[in-house]
Amino acid sequence: MRCFMGIDAGTSGIKAVIIDEHGAVRGSGYHECDLITPRPGWVEQAPEAWWSACCQAVRRAVSASGCGDAVAGIGLSGQMQGCLLLDRRMEPIGNCIIWLDQRAGREVEDIGELVSDREALSHTANHCLNSFWAPKLLWIRKNRPEAYERAAKVLFAKDYLRYRMTGEVAAEVSDASLSFLMDVPNRCWSRSMFDKLDIDITLAPERLLESSDIAGYLRGEVAEDWGVPANIPVAAGAGDQPAGGVGTGIVENGILGSTIGTSGVIFGCTDRPLLDPQSRALMTMAHAVNNKWCFLGLELSAGGAFKWLRDTFFARERLEYSARGADVYDLMTGYAQKAAPGCEGLIFLPYLNGEKTPISDENARGVFFGLSYRHGIQEICRSVMEGVTFGLRETIEICREMGQAVTEVRANGGGARSRLWLQMQADIYKAEIVTMNMEEGPAAGAAIMAAVAAGCFRNAAEGCGAWLRVVQRIEPDLKHAAVYDAYFSSYRALYRDLRSAFARQARLVNG
Repeated sequence: MRCFMGIDAGTSGIKAVIIDEHGAVRGSGYHECDLITPRPGWVEQAPEAWWSACCQAVRRAVSASGCGDAVAGIGLSGQMQGCLLLDRRMEPIGNCIIWLDQRAGREVEDIGELVSDREALSHTANHCLNSFWAPKLLWIRKNRPEAYERAAKVLFAKDYLRYRMTGEVAAEVSDASLSFLMDVPNRCWSRSMFDKLDIDITLAPERLLESSDIAGYLRGEVAEDWGVPANIPVAAGAGDQPAGGVGTGIVENGILGSTIGTSGVIFGCTDRPLLDPQSRALMTMAHAVNNKWCFLGLELSAGGAFKWLRDTFFARERLEYSARGADVYDLMTGYAQKAAPGCEGLIFLPYLNGEKTPISDENARGVFFGLSYRHGIQEICRSVMEGVTFGLRETIEICREMGQAVTEVRANGGGARSRLWLQMQADIYKAEIVTMNMEEGPAAGAAIMAAVAAGCFRNAAEGCGAWLRVVQRIEPDLKHAAVYDAYFSSYRALYRDLRSAFARQARLVNG
């Protein structure tokens, strides 16, 4: 029996899964990765740490599966918008500036002076964000000219890992869509954008592939280290959100995905690029499915905000729970369960490192609003969960405004493992929440792409039909939905009221 490996290079760590040709998960492995924050708003990761974590995760998955010799293909998924420079020997030049980084705000303004928003939208299908390649490359050119001069290539996270696996340099269309240098409607690099921004097009990989295309074959020394066959095909893969779309079956119109991981994402599939005339950080991409496009709204701190709460308020309990093999998140959600919906007016803004959709404000910061003597740890825990979910509803409302149907939302990520958070999403979104049999999300999508590359399926949609099924459906509680509607209005008003205060505070912090 053939098996297929999916590797997901996430922000918090790298996960590998091995799935057999019938869709059964045979083994998985995970290894954490650390963030590097040299200055406020700057977030980087070390590429060598990615590779080390990848190797350890794969070895664990192979060992757990007991069927490493049956692996017939590998697919990849990874955090999007990372900017990693490599020199002519394909050695990294410093760390990768990842998607969380906020340093290139001035360069977004510079780009606006070089190319009109309307013209850029027609080519890239997006409004420029400081997390995209283009502003980051301009920042590096301005602030680290020696690094920029040495650069021969720029790669996304998963594309660097794939290079280490195969020795082949390539990009693929979903990740490249958020470079601000790709012609998204035509699924190719935009020479016009490179020229207008005076960025050398040879920095980008010449090979720009579809996600299930074979990008290369696994090198012998890597295969030996991992315990899998050499020369098996390695699919081009996709960014984590399009890969997660495949892993949860979002390959046709009418179904949305809601992912609560480190970040939070609302994701959907379309037959043509979805262009938002307003600059609200709704991102449009080529999908990991041929001839389909997709869109997402990004919340920078979702599960990351709940993790911050864990590490800040529950450090002792975390150690105690870990020592007995339990999860302190169960304690936290248990507290949250005891608080009333709306937390008697306690609202949390989850802007711990700025925000993307819909405000795109690097200066925004986290806020507990409405705190009173009546509020305790139960309300604090629930308000963080509610605030994260309110932030994701912002994208849901943009979808509704633009005529996208919101009838079913498929939940994914750590938030999908909490029954309370699933019900909260149903109530706040006012939509049916669905969970699928595959909890692996992006890694499962990567494995489906591997199976397509190896000839097991004709395309990703066929793979989804073979491997995926609905596990549960959760309907909104109409009484709770009405409560949340009122507090959602307050949530939206808070940012408008605090925007200038956020900017003033940022000037104080940054000098």
